Amino acid sequence: MLISGCAITAVTEGRNDFNEAVALYNTGDCENASLKFTRALQKDADLLEGHVYLAECSLKQGNLEAAVKSAEQAIAAGAKGAGICSRLKTVLTAGGQSAIDKKQGDLAVRFFKDAAPLEQKDSGLRIGLGTALLQRGNKEDMKAAIIEFKTAMSTSASPAQTMALIRSALFARAEQYAAQGDTYTQSRCYLAYTENFNKDDVEACVNLGKLFYQTDNPIGALYYANKARALDPKNKAAMELINELNTPMQH
Repeated sequence: MLISGCAITAVTEGRNDFNEAVALYNTGDCENASLKFTRALQKDADLLEGHVYLAECSLKQGNLEAAVKSAEQAIAAGAKGAGICSRLKTVLTAGGQSAIDKKQGDLAVRFFKDAAPLEQKDSGLRIGLGTALLQRGNKEDMKAAIIEFKTAMSTSASPAQTMALIRSALFARAEQYAAQGDTYTQSRCYLAYTENFNKDDVEACVNLGKLFYQTDNPIGALYYANKARALDPKNKAAMELINELNTPMQH
């Protein structure tokens, strides 16, 4: 197949722009590096690593939307190889965590959904996606988060550590709902943990007991208070709750 001289020139210029962009990137000049990477890709679309560099530049500049877009372009274009996949995973994980920290749930889910297929057995990516789903908080997101957390448990090489991370994610989200005055969804976070991962968590039982007490459900409150006391007879919070339940006039 014949290739025109113009095409060869464009490819060569694209590679030159790419090399110059890498040099700029290595000096920390992400602004000018991004312009060069974009120009290189316009001239030679096969420079797939340029998308990865653009994603890294955007992440360093705090532009999460641009970072995930460039990462998705790299994936869609078929950018492969252990080095590239590892870099994409790093960008997507860091971007997803940043989006979670900024409470940008939709963007966080997008980052981790793109990251998860890159390494199917990485339980951390599943926990990240589950946490992102909790942060987004749409109608079916709690159920979807539980599925991701269970997948993380099934692929984890360190189940105890993974369980601790799942617990932390659900308890942290519960506290956020508490700050918003949303006791219903707060209780759902604790129930998601006790019903799917650890039914004998004393703190979760105490918290559920308190929530049921606050919402005028003494039967539910007493159930969880007694359960917490049975698990830990010396638990002060469980004993205080039981005492309150036995003195209804003070409620």
